[in-house]
Amino acid sequence: MKIKEKTFEWELKEEHLNHVIKQYQNKCDTLNNILSSKYPFYCVAELYSDVQLSVFDEAANYLENKSHPAHKSADEIKKELKSKSREYLVQYKEMSYKYQFLLNTFPELKQYIDDYEALKSLEFYNEYEEFKEYRDRVIDFLDKDEYSKLDEISRNQLALDRWEKKNKSNWTIGVQYEMYIDYLLRKEGVITDHFGRKGLNDLGRDIIGYYTNENGEEEIYIIQCKNWSANKEIHENVVCQLFGTAMEYEITQKEKRFTRVIPVLYTTTKLSDTAMKFAERLNVYVSIIPMGKYPMIKCNINSGNKIYHLPFDQQYYTTKISNEGEFYAWTVKEAEEKGFRRAHKYKGNKNN
Repeated sequence: MKIKEKTFEWELKEEHLNHVIKQYQNKCDTLNNILSSKYPFYCVAELYSDVQLSVFDEAANYLENKSHPAHKSADEIKKELKSKSREYLVQYKEMSYKYQFLLNTFPELKQYIDDYEALKSLEFYNEYEEFKEYRDRVIDFLDKDEYSKLDEISRNQLALDRWEKKNKSNWTIGVQYEMYIDYLLRKEGVITDHFGRKGLNDLGRDIIGYYTNENGEEEIYIIQCKNWSANKEIHENVVCQLFGTAMEYEITQKEKRFTRVIPVLYTTTKLSDTAMKFAERLNVYVSIIPMGKYPMIKCNINSGNKIYHLPFDQQYYTTKISNEGEFYAWTVKEAEEKGFRRAHKYKGNKNN
């Protein structure tokens, strides 16, 4: 009889261990799904809910193992209450993660989270592109009182000053360096075409420069800009890509009149020894220039309209400054005094 009791006890323990093993296996599967998934919102929400709902297991275990067990109540906690709570909690957390993802992707939406009047104004937009077009991003950098009390020049300048100081993505940091180099080149009389930001289609060219030297010969500069931290090195692959794209330009654009094509690398950090040897052998010109200040405001003339664009305006990066009368301004006041007006102004309720 004792052997049968012991066997039954071992079987219960084995069943319990198998159940525990299965639980841990499920958790491992969830973690693997999180690590391998491109969009892990649901998986993370499930994991979070399981951790939060461990209190249900503790309550059920207490009811089952106390001096006068309450098995029915324990079963209700395990099967019904925990199951329903888990379902609601997963839905809530998944929605919360997606919500945070949207805010990180479109930071301009933060203005509308706690401001009910601003939230209500969204009903007048039919689609997100329309919302972006009509909305003034200056409000991302000013509080409500500042926006309402300051005149337009002051609030636009304050927003620009704060934008300059804020943390930026690597993409924005890279673009700013390109624009700084572009500014230095223009000061030296180089005509520039800001070629970057075209993804794979830019062929590793950030700027194409056109310069007539003292002999009247036109030189083409194929320029790549690297605004990297001081603890990183430029390696030979960057040099080789730049040399390759310069040669591609020389071959495909041979009908154009130019004396020579020169690959140029501007960087904020040093090159490795091997990269320097490659640059010397391939005649790639290298210039190490730290990031500096430059006039950011683009003053553009479009169909006779004199418009200035701030770096956070919608059309800023697609706007070129190349025609007569167009220029880069240091301050909003400078742009306004020369007759330019802001590109996109906040229109609030468009029906008014």
